Amino acid sequence: MRDESIERIVVVFPGALGDFLLALPALRTLRKRHATGHLVLVVNDPLRSLAARAEVADATASLSAADTAGLFGADRVPAWLEGRPAVYSWLGAGTGEVRARVSAAARGACFFRVERGDGTMHAAAAYARALGAPTGAGALAAACRLTLAPSTRAQTFMADLKPPVLVIHPGAGSRAKRWDAAGFVQVGEWWREMRGEVLEVAGPAEAEDPPLLGSPIVRDWPLADLATVLGRAALYLGNDSGVSHLAAAAGAAGVVLFGPTDPRRWGPLGARLVALRARTTAPDGIPLASLPAARVIAACQRRFALTRGDLDTRGRPGAGRSAGSRRRARLRGRDEPRELLVLGPDRAAHVRRSGAAAGASARALRHCERARRRSSHADAARLPDPE
Repeated sequence: MRDESIERIVVVFPGALGDFLLALPALRTLRKRHATGHLVLVVNDPLRSLAARAEVADATASLSAADTAGLFGADRVPAWLEGRPAVYSWLGAGTGEVRARVSAAARGACFFRVERGDGTMHAAAAYARALGAPTGAGALAAACRLTLAPSTRAQTFMADLKPPVLVIHPGAGSRAKRWDAAGFVQVGEWWREMRGEVLEVAGPAEAEDPPLLGSPIVRDWPLADLATVLGRAALYLGNDSGVSHLAAAAGAAGVVLFGPTDPRRWGPLGARLVALRARTTAPDGIPLASLPAARVIAACQRRFALTRGDLDTRGRPGAGRSAGSRRRARLRGRDEPRELLVLGPDRAAHVRRSGAAAGASARALRHCERARRRSSHADAARLPDPE
């Protein structure tokens, strides 16, 4: 029998991998706000193991399960809406029917929109501000990190590779976001010439793409295992994609390439991954003419030098430290990564708890709604330019 004295919270987030990781600071705010309640996070199936790893919920449910159809006109509401929980939903904000069904089944509900399109505020800051949570760069970067649990599969796989390992992810959900594959080949060849090994990552969006370099490949791995691989890499290079956001959350150092999207709004959180933006873009991808391989290699050299400390004057992975130290001394102060997050006012959200779960939920939802309304009228700070 369910203990009715325990506060029941449901959080619905329909976004993909990159959206989820950008919203992670906001989701962690909800977890803290309802620390004594039972919180269920409803996400797409591939994200459930990652959500469990992030410790933002007591349980997860599948947004793609058959009973979710109940939100769109079926007779029965999903099982996770039973018992009249308090609901925070990024699904239904613009759909009257869904909003009405969720509101009717819940004790209270607050709706938000998944961030899309252009804007002057980083998407992670926008998610956080809607909940009245801190939006400063440091707070967001800290809240986006994942604790990497041991992965036997990842550790066994990486043990067979000769370090230092460069992980490349040439894909992206949109063709327009993809840098010319020939560029990744050139970077991979440079790394091999400097005695490093290359590992390629491919996901569902790259199901039809052949391997680029004949190198080892990680294809369609569970996200928790993939995060461990990314976190153990010496360097990461990828496009604007969910995998790049996962690399940032895992603590990887490297370079993320941008074309039509603005890294000041969509860049991975944290300072270990630096954004590099093409001068121009095309519908079928980012051409080498607008983002030359030499420019990308130079950025990779700087990242490797600043984070690993063993780069010689020619940029060779695995070289002696003395030359690398001299190189870093010249780089320090002019090539430090520039923060891509909005530096907005920190707005900590605190909810006083009483013995009544329903009262706590109602106050939290009202607080959330006030924060959302304030954020819709707030002026976003200007963001610095990427490299």
